Amino acid sequence: MTGARDRRVKSAGTLFDVLDAVHALEGAGVTEAADHVGIAKSTAHDHLSTLVEHEFLVKDGTEYRVGLKPLHYGMGAKNRIELVDAAGPSLEHVVEETDEIAWLVVEEYGLAVYVEKAVGERAVQPYGAIGKRVPLHNIAAGKAILAHLPEERVRAIVDQRGLPAQTERTITDLDELLAELETIRERGYARNDGETFEGFRAVASPILHEGELLGSIVVSGPENRLRGERFETELPDLITGAANAIELSLASQ
Repeated sequence: MTGARDRRVKSAGTLFDVLDAVHALEGAGVTEAADHVGIAKSTAHDHLSTLVEHEFLVKDGTEYRVGLKPLHYGMGAKNRIELVDAAGPSLEHVVEETDEIAWLVVEEYGLAVYVEKAVGERAVQPYGAIGKRVPLHNIAAGKAILAHLPEERVRAIVDQRGLPAQTERTITDLDELLAELETIRERGYARNDGETFEGFRAVASPILHEGELLGSIVVSGPENRLRGERFETELPDLITGAANAIELSLASQ
Protein backbone atom coordinates (compact mmCIF):
# COMPACT_ATOMS: atom_id res chain seq x y z
CA MET A 1 0.00 0.00 0.00
CA THR A 2 2.80 2.41 0.85
CA GLY A 3 4.49 1.82 -2.51
CA ALA A 4 1.24 2.29 -4.42
CA ARG A 5 0.52 5.50 -2.53
CA ASP A 6 4.00 6.86 -3.35
CA ARG A 7 3.51 6.06 -7.04
CA ARG A 8 0.21 7.91 -7.11
CA VAL A 9 1.81 11.01 -5.58
CA LYS A 10 4.66 10.88 -8.08
CA SER A 11 2.19 10.54 -10.94
CA ALA A 12 0.25 13.55 -9.70
CA GLY A 13 3.47 15.53 -9.54
CA THR A 14 4.26 14.63 -13.14
CA LEU A 15 0.76 15.71 -14.16
CA PHE A 16 1.37 19.18 -12.76
CA ASP A 17 4.84 19.26 -14.32
CA VAL A 18 3.21 18.68 -17.70
CA LEU A 19 0.67 21.44 -17.05
CA ASP A 20 3.51 23.80 -16.05
CA ALA A 21 5.40 22.84 -19.21
CA VAL A 22 2.51 23.70 -21.50
CA HIS A 23 2.12 27.02 -19.71
CA ALA A 24 5.84 27.83 -19.85
CA LEU A 25 6.04 26.92 -23.55
CA GLU A 26 2.88 28.91 -24.31
CA GLY A 27 1.46 25.83 -25.99
CA ALA A 28 3.18 22.56 -26.84
CA GLY A 29 2.87 19.29 -28.67
CA VAL A 30 3.51 15.92 -27.08
CA THR A 31 7.21 15.90 -27.99
CA GLU A 32 7.85 19.41 -26.72
CA ALA A 33 6.06 18.72 -23.43
CA ALA A 34 7.87 15.41 -22.96
CA ASP A 35 11.27 16.98 -23.63
CA HIS A 36 10.57 19.89 -21.31
CA VAL A 37 9.61 17.62 -18.41
CA GLY A 38 12.08 14.86 -19.25
CA ILE A 39 9.60 12.00 -19.61
CA ALA A 40 8.65 9.53 -22.34
CA LYS A 41 6.31 10.75 -25.08
CA SER A 42 3.79 8.05 -24.21
CA THR A 43 3.73 9.27 -20.59
CA ALA A 44 3.39 12.88 -21.69
CA HIS A 45 0.51 11.94 -24.00
CA ASP A 46 -1.34 10.18 -21.16
CA HIS A 47 -0.98 13.21 -18.89
CA LEU A 48 -1.92 15.68 -21.62
CA SER A 49 -5.04 13.64 -22.40
CA THR A 50 -5.98 13.57 -18.71
CA LEU A 51 -5.60 17.35 -18.44
CA VAL A 52 -7.78 17.81 -21.52
CA GLU A 53 -10.38 15.44 -20.08
CA HIS A 54 -10.52 17.53 -16.91
CA GLU A 55 -10.60 20.78 -18.95
CA PHE A 56 -7.32 22.23 -17.71
CA LEU A 57 -5.88 22.04 -21.23
CA VAL A 58 -7.40 22.60 -24.64
CA LYS A 59 -6.23 20.58 -27.62
CA ASP A 60 -5.97 22.44 -30.92
CA GLY A 61 -4.82 20.07 -33.65
CA THR A 62 -1.60 18.55 -32.34
CA GLU A 63 -0.91 21.36 -29.87
CA TYR A 64 -2.09 21.72 -26.30
CA ARG A 65 -2.61 25.01 -24.51
CA VAL A 66 -3.81 26.00 -21.06
CA GLY A 67 -7.58 26.43 -20.90
CA LEU A 68 -9.62 28.88 -18.87
CA LYS A 69 -10.50 26.55 -16.00
CA PRO A 70 -7.40 27.54 -13.98
CA LEU A 71 -8.55 31.16 -14.30
CA HIS A 72 -11.68 30.25 -12.35
CA TYR A 73 -9.56 28.87 -9.52
CA GLY A 74 -7.19 31.83 -9.62
CA MET A 75 -9.95 34.41 -9.49
CA GLY A 76 -11.53 32.55 -6.59
CA ALA A 77 -8.22 32.64 -4.72
CA LYS A 78 -7.75 36.35 -5.47
CA ASN A 79 -11.28 37.23 -4.35
CA ARG A 80 -10.64 35.59 -0.99
CA ILE A 81 -7.75 37.99 -0.29
CA GLU A 82 -9.28 40.74 1.84
CA LEU A 83 -6.25 42.91 1.12
CA VAL A 84 -7.21 43.31 -2.56
CA ASP A 85 -10.35 45.33 -1.82
CA ALA A 86 -8.64 47.41 0.84
CA ALA A 87 -5.75 48.27 -1.48
CA GLY A 88 -7.81 49.40 -4.47
CA PRO A 89 -8.19 53.10 -3.55
CA SER A 90 -4.51 53.42 -2.61
CA LEU A 91 -3.38 51.85 -5.87
CA GLU A 92 -5.53 54.33 -7.78
CA HIS A 93 -4.19 57.23 -5.72
CA VAL A 94 -0.59 56.27 -6.46
CA VAL A 95 -1.37 56.14 -10.18
CA GLU A 96 -3.15 59.51 -10.07
CA GLU A 97 -0.04 61.04 -8.50
CA THR A 98 2.53 59.37 -10.75
CA ASP A 99 0.83 58.24 -13.97
CA GLU A 100 2.96 55.07 -13.68
CA ILE A 101 1.95 51.53 -12.71
CA ALA A 102 1.23 50.43 -9.14
CA TRP A 103 1.03 46.82 -7.96
CA LEU A 104 -0.18 44.93 -4.92
CA VAL A 105 2.13 41.98 -4.25
CA VAL A 106 1.95 39.09 -1.77
CA GLU A 107 4.29 36.21 -0.93
CA GLU A 108 3.41 32.57 -1.44
CA TYR A 109 5.77 29.58 -1.39
CA GLY A 110 8.79 31.88 -1.30
CA LEU A 111 7.81 33.80 -4.43
CA ALA A 112 6.27 37.21 -5.08
CA VAL A 113 2.79 37.05 -6.62
CA TYR A 114 1.22 40.04 -8.40
CA VAL A 115 -2.44 40.12 -7.32
CA GLU A 116 -3.76 43.57 -8.31
CA LYS A 117 -2.70 46.67 -10.22
CA ALA A 118 -3.64 50.17 -11.30
CA VAL A 119 -2.23 51.57 -14.53
CA GLY A 120 -1.43 55.12 -15.56
CA GLU A 121 -1.35 56.40 -19.13
CA ARG A 122 2.47 56.42 -19.21
CA ALA A 123 2.84 53.08 -17.45
CA VAL A 124 5.47 50.58 -18.53
CA GLN A 125 5.20 47.00 -17.25
CA PRO A 126 8.09 44.89 -18.57
CA TYR A 127 7.80 42.03 -16.09
CA GLY A 128 4.56 42.17 -14.10
CA ALA A 129 1.26 40.41 -14.78
CA ILE A 130 -1.59 39.54 -12.45
CA GLY A 131 -0.99 36.05 -11.13
CA LYS A 132 2.66 35.99 -12.18
CA ARG A 133 5.08 34.51 -9.65
CA VAL A 134 8.64 35.87 -9.55
CA PRO A 135 11.63 35.82 -7.18
CA LEU A 136 11.41 38.12 -4.18
CA HIS A 137 15.02 39.28 -3.92
CA ASN A 138 15.31 41.37 -7.10
CA ILE A 139 12.10 43.42 -7.02
CA ALA A 140 11.28 46.27 -4.63
CA ALA A 141 7.98 44.72 -3.58
CA GLY A 142 9.70 41.43 -2.81
CA LYS A 143 12.46 43.05 -0.78
CA ALA A 144 9.88 45.01 1.21
CA ILE A 145 8.25 41.68 2.06
CA LEU A 146 11.51 39.87 2.85
CA ALA A 147 12.56 42.69 5.17
CA HIS A 148 9.62 41.91 7.43
CA LEU A 149 9.93 38.14 7.50
CA PRO A 150 11.94 36.38 10.23
CA GLU A 151 15.56 35.87 9.20
CA GLU A 152 15.20 32.09 9.36
CA ARG A 153 12.33 32.32 6.89
CA VAL A 154 14.44 34.50 4.57
CA ARG A 155 17.26 31.99 4.73
CA ALA A 156 14.86 29.14 3.98
CA ILE A 157 13.51 31.00 0.94
CA VAL A 158 17.03 31.63 -0.33
CA ASP A 159 17.91 27.96 0.19
CA GLN A 160 14.86 26.95 -1.83
CA ARG A 161 14.79 29.62 -4.53
CA GLY A 162 18.39 30.84 -4.68
CA LEU A 163 19.44 34.37 -5.60
CA PRO A 164 19.54 34.28 -9.40
CA ALA A 165 20.97 37.34 -11.15
CA GLN A 166 18.72 39.30 -13.49
CA THR A 167 21.16 42.17 -14.11
CA GLU A 168 24.59 43.20 -12.86
CA ARG A 169 22.86 45.06 -10.02
CA THR A 170 20.90 42.09 -8.68
CA ILE A 171 21.91 41.06 -5.17
CA THR A 172 23.24 37.50 -5.34
CA ASP A 173 24.98 37.28 -1.94
CA LEU A 174 22.93 36.37 1.14
CA ASP A 175 24.88 38.57 3.55
CA GLU A 176 24.48 41.55 1.24
CA LEU A 177 20.76 40.84 0.97
CA LEU A 178 20.35 40.60 4.75
CA ALA A 179 22.17 43.93 5.17
CA GLU A 180 19.86 45.62 2.68
CA LEU A 181 16.79 44.13 4.35
CA GLU A 182 17.91 45.69 7.64
CA THR A 183 18.17 49.09 5.91
CA ILE A 184 14.71 48.62 4.43
CA ARG A 185 13.24 47.89 7.86
CA GLU A 186 14.85 51.03 9.29
CA ARG A 187 13.64 53.43 6.57
CA GLY A 188 10.28 51.77 5.85
CA TYR A 189 10.55 51.23 2.11
CA ALA A 190 12.52 49.30 -0.52
CA ARG A 191 14.01 50.34 -3.85
CA ASN A 192 14.74 48.48 -7.07
CA ASP A 193 17.36 50.34 -9.07
CA GLY A 194 17.86 48.30 -12.23
CA GLU A 195 17.96 44.96 -10.40
CA THR A 196 15.27 43.33 -12.57
CA PHE A 197 15.70 45.26 -15.80
CA GLU A 198 18.36 47.82 -16.57
CA GLY A 199 16.91 51.32 -16.72
CA PHE A 200 13.85 50.38 -14.66
CA ARG A 201 13.19 51.46 -11.07
CA ALA A 202 10.61 50.88 -8.36
CA VAL A 203 9.78 51.88 -4.79
CA ALA A 204 7.76 49.63 -2.45
CA SER A 205 6.46 49.60 1.10
CA PRO A 206 5.27 46.66 3.21
CA ILE A 207 1.66 46.35 4.36
CA LEU A 208 1.28 45.25 7.98
CA HIS A 209 -1.91 44.61 9.93
CA GLU A 210 -2.04 43.71 13.61
CA GLY A 211 1.59 42.64 13.49
CA GLU A 212 1.06 40.42 10.45
CA LEU A 213 2.82 40.97 7.13
CA LEU A 214 0.19 40.92 4.38
CA GLY A 215 2.13 42.03 1.32
CA SER A 216 3.48 45.21 -0.24
CA ILE A 217 2.53 48.04 -2.57
CA VAL A 218 4.92 49.23 -5.25
CA VAL A 219 5.16 51.87 -7.97
CA SER A 220 7.57 51.41 -10.86
CA GLY A 221 8.68 53.07 -14.06
CA PRO A 222 11.59 53.99 -16.34
CA GLU A 223 14.73 55.40 -14.74
CA ASN A 224 14.48 58.62 -16.75
CA ARG A 225 11.17 59.39 -15.00
CA LEU A 226 12.04 57.97 -11.57
CA ARG A 227 15.19 59.88 -10.66
CA GLY A 228 16.57 62.61 -8.44
CA GLU A 229 14.30 63.96 -5.73
CA ARG A 230 11.37 62.02 -7.12
CA PHE A 231 13.07 58.66 -6.66
CA GLU A 232 14.86 59.56 -3.43
CA THR A 233 12.07 61.30 -1.50
CA GLU A 234 8.76 61.89 -3.29
CA LEU A 235 7.96 58.31 -4.26
CA PRO A 236 9.03 56.83 -0.91
CA ASP A 237 6.74 59.33 0.87
CA LEU A 238 3.90 58.52 -1.52
CA ILE A 239 4.22 54.75 -1.33
CA THR A 240 4.65 54.58 2.46
CA GLY A 241 1.60 56.82 2.78
CA ALA A 242 -0.35 54.48 0.49
CA ALA A 243 0.67 51.48 2.60
CA ASN A 244 -0.42 53.30 5.76
CA ALA A 245 -3.79 54.10 4.16
CA ILE A 246 -4.32 50.41 3.38
CA GLU A 247 -3.41 49.47 6.94
CA LEU A 248 -5.90 52.02 8.31
CA SER A 249 -8.59 50.71 5.98
CA LEU A 250 -8.04 47.18 7.24
CA ALA A 251 -8.06 48.36 10.86
CA SER A 252 -11.43 50.06 10.38
CA GLN A 253 -13.14 46.97 8.98
